[in-house]
Amino acid sequence: MFPSSVTVIPLDNQPPGYWASTLYLDPRKRPKADAPLKDLPPRAAQRFKAAREGVRALRHVTEQVVFLGTAWKWVWMYEVGGRKLGYLHPMATSVSATFVLTQAEERELTGASGIPARVQRAIAAGPREGGVRWCWMAFPDLEAAAAFVQVVRLKHLILSRPE
Repeated sequence: MFPSSVTVIPLDNQPPGYWASTLYLDPRKRPKADAPLKDLPPRAAQRFKAAREGVRALRHVTEQVVFLGTAWKWVWMYEVGGRKLGYLHPMATSVSATFVLTQAEERELTGASGIPARVQRAIAAGPREGGVRWCWMAFPDLEAAAAFVQVVRLKHLILSRPE
């Protein structure tokens, strides 16, 4: 029920032509995990670094650079215990992210206090596909990267609870 590489990923919340501007286009050439730090423009690299380091600092989180088809292409995928936490999308001149929420996770997060407005907007705008809500957000500034880390941290806490 959780997203996998065969799940159809919704692509309708971004500006027209957005996915044509991914930073790494060649499906046969996997970028190194730290490549965006030198390949992105300086401010975008800062945002990528802040989001990446914030998520990687969470206990037991794994990072994989994976090719997810012709639209998303190469993404930085974060998981804990095989459960998806989120994805970073390095683009030619910017960075964005996607996080996925089950209905139960969404109920918990939307009821929590202190959720940044940008995260709330991403949740409200995210389409539900394959049993999860796909929430996309751009990183126009460092605060957006911090908001992404915050929602991933909260999801990490939810997933870390004993059942």
